[in-house]
Amino acid sequence: MLPFHHEGKTIYPVGHWEGVYFSEELKAVEKLGYQITLIEGYEFTKAKLFTSYIKHFYEIKKHSTGIERETAKLQLNNLYGNFGRKQIGLSTLNIKNSELSNILATRIVKSITPINDNYSTVLTYSNINHSLIEKLNVNFHSISSEHHYIMSNVAIAAAVTSYARITMIPYKIDPNTLYTNTESAFTSEPIDPLLIGDELGQMKDELKGLVIEEAYFLGPKKYGYYMIDNLGNRKEFSVFSGVPRNSLTFEEVKAIFEGKLITKNISNRFYKSFNSLNIDIRDSKITIKNNPHKELVDNIYLPPKINSGFQDYFTILFNKFKSIIIRNLKKLK
Repeated sequence: MLPFHHEGKTIYPVGHWEGVYFSEELKAVEKLGYQITLIEGYEFTKAKLFTSYIKHFYEIKKHSTGIERETAKLQLNNLYGNFGRKQIGLSTLNIKNSELSNILATRIVKSITPINDNYSTVLTYSNINHSLIEKLNVNFHSISSEHHYIMSNVAIAAAVTSYARITMIPYKIDPNTLYTNTESAFTSEPIDPLLIGDELGQMKDELKGLVIEEAYFLGPKKYGYYMIDNLGNRKEFSVFSGVPRNSLTFEEVKAIFEGKLITKNISNRFYKSFNSLNIDIRDSKITIKNNPHKELVDNIYLPPKINSGFQDYFTILFNKFKSIIIRNLKKLK
């Protein structure tokens, strides 16, 4: 149930590891058998910051259509993301090649794209790299730069995402659940009708009472299914990362599950070029295949297993005994 950032990916493993988590999420998974050792933490005040904001835009979304509904939806969905932004922003600069050395000596550069013999496009973090300046022994005051402050608060963003995962726990551990995502679930049995509706916190029946006849779930955002509507017509749906929604037929999803390669023509794809400073829109071909990252046994995906090693394990034990000793010393005092 707990996410973990591992080798550039977010996974949900079993095993032993060390991470930073929201306290309420740790309380929720501890009831499921997780064994947790607290090393250190930050304490934040608790308040209902966005009650009126959420209610206002949710009512607009609930009773509106078209652009008004989409705008209200964006206000709701993008709120917590703004609080999760990094304090260091990205900047795209078109500079003279003669100035590249100064940029490389003072900033963290992500990429350099030559435009011509005289100019290049540099993608860099907007704030100065203080640690690099200290290592190079460069006079900081001689470097002209503005410090860019990002209006963010990681504690709020972490709490929102954690509460969302806590809400999804009952669906994840339900043996009737076939697939879950951030805020959705496919089940083989009906869920409690009290959980379905149009109010805040309720699930929505996307199939409007219909039942899926057959489905294949290959991985995160990789699935397809079909159902029969009230008029007896077959309706196919697919979600597959890298291609537009419903662009794959059910038979193509099934073929990908069986290990076959599928080639699709994708129209109106955008291609940008820093060299020519142009954006081209053209058709392209894409080859799709299944790359499972989990082991499938008896139609059940096994979670990845990680172990932080004996050294880390002993560090955790040491910190645990240290906290016990400090607590007892305080009592004696």
